[in-house]
Amino acid sequence: MHTDLVFPKGNESKLVAMAVKLGFERLLCCYTLDDPYVQEREKELKKFAGIEVIFALYVENQQEVQKAKRFTKHIVARGKPGLFEDKRVQYVINFEAGKKKDFVHHRNSGLTQVFIKHGIRTKKTFLVNFNHLLHDDGTILGRIQQNNMFFKKYTPDVLVVSGASSPLEMRAPKDLENILQL
Repeated sequence: MHTDLVFPKGNESKLVAMAVKLGFERLLCCYTLDDPYVQEREKELKKFAGIEVIFALYVENQQEVQKAKRFTKHIVARGKPGLFEDKRVQYVINFEAGKKKDFVHHRNSGLTQVFIKHGIRTKKTFLVNFNHLLHDDGTILGRIQQNNMFFKKYTPDVLVVSGASSPLEMRAPKDLENILQL
């Protein structure tokens, strides 16, 4: 099933329309707990037809996971060590966007075999954010390649998503799948 994840900023109808045009069958609309209308968002997303639209929340730490569970069961977490083990989190994203510098023979890709094994054990889907490639200085591509080696070796559930906040940042499912072929 072709699935994409977006971060809407009041433009849900445009993002859903673009997802339908691109051929997605399912769209995860991800919000933060800071959104003042977080309680109403899920009701708004049910009005769209032609595509399955799912309400999800993005969290940064385990305290936010507890708060997010009150609103939805679809939780997208930033790739931090404690969140790989948390069974309440379904998706992990932005693990390759760390601030640490890369070395000549080592990339700080955000993943290790331990994190991946925890993710597999807790049935997580690893989300590769294509939007980082659009707004990157050149380090993300190498980190994605490093993580692809882990993905081939350990075979977790991996999904490349656009991570768009505007419709023009979205990409077709075929283009997103090709990122895993690097």
